[in-house]
Amino acid sequence: MPETITDTEIEHLKKLARLTMNPFDTAQAKAQINDILESFQQLQSLDLEAYPEMPRPVPMVNVMREDVVSDGFSQSQAMAIAVDPQDGFFKVPRTVE
Repeated sequence: MPETITDTEIEHLKKLARLTMNPFDTAQAKAQINDILESFQQLQSLDLEAYPEMPRPVPMVNVMREDVVSDGFSQSQAMAIAVDPQDGFFKVPRTVE
């Protein structure tokens, strides 16, 4: 049985996204989402066992390095590059009122 999105799920998505949509737009969005879900279901039903994985043009290698502890800035060095230091702290504009 193909999965489709229900009216309840559409209303939940609208609430999460804080969308205000008229009934026509809601129905259109539901139809489009169901078309996308159907396309994914068609892709999932394909038997791809006969097709080998395509080679990659660039080998995928996870490059890792060792974590090395290093000395950071001292407070005086950090304050020397601060735009507006005040009493040993960074003074910044208020962001919350």
